[in-house]
Amino acid sequence: MAKFAVYTIPPADSLLYQRGSELLGYDVRTGQFLPEDNATRSALPEFDSQWVEKPQTYGFHMTTGYSLYYDPADMPAIEAEMDIVVGCFGQDTHFELTPAADPIPFWHGNIVVLHYEPNPAMLMLHTMLTARINPYGTGSNVNPEQADPVRAMRVKHFHTPYMLDGWECHFSLMYPYTGSQSEAMKQALLELFPPEPLTVNSICLLVRDDDETHYRLHREYELARCHEQTDTATAVE
Repeated sequence: MAKFAVYTIPPADSLLYQRGSELLGYDVRTGQFLPEDNATRSALPEFDSQWVEKPQTYGFHMTTGYSLYYDPADMPAIEAEMDIVVGCFGQDTHFELTPAADPIPFWHGNIVVLHYEPNPAMLMLHTMLTARINPYGTGSNVNPEQADPVRAMRVKHFHTPYMLDGWECHFSLMYPYTGSQSEAMKQALLELFPPEPLTVNSICLLVRDDDETHYRLHREYELARCHEQTDTATAVE
């Protein structure tokens, strides 16, 4: 089934995006696979392509809404709703992500991420997107019957438990990581991805059609300039 997602994706020319995409082996902005042998992977103490097989399908991103099944006929309405959301923020609004206390945790021992904390504006953006865009989804991979009452309520109405205080801002790097050099891996990743504040200037709408295995960029909505132009979105296709 077709799916869409609302993600934060760093600029194409940023070192963060280039290294993240090299690690995954996929450029979600262009929809192109990248060479398996590259400088980012070579800088790691160990590497197995299976560690990035799952995150590769989504591309280097931070989930800001969620990836949901949907009816492609609703895409014009989704795009219009995205315009409304970004248009509600003032010109001087600053969206920022700050590295978490542990910037590269190994969640559950095998999920390696770049972990960030959102500023109030970023949290408001996430909340607006979840409230306005997620209802266009027809379902997700989360079963509400297996969740606690709060998470079940979220899944029932917004198709995701990862919202509001349950939103953990992160870029996925590897899962499942099954290597034997976790400390050396963490140090290498800290050198490749030094913890730095990240200003968010756009939000991205991605799609994955029925016959596709990987997400690709559909439209990018500029945040900083949303009141300087009539059309807030840049079409990719």
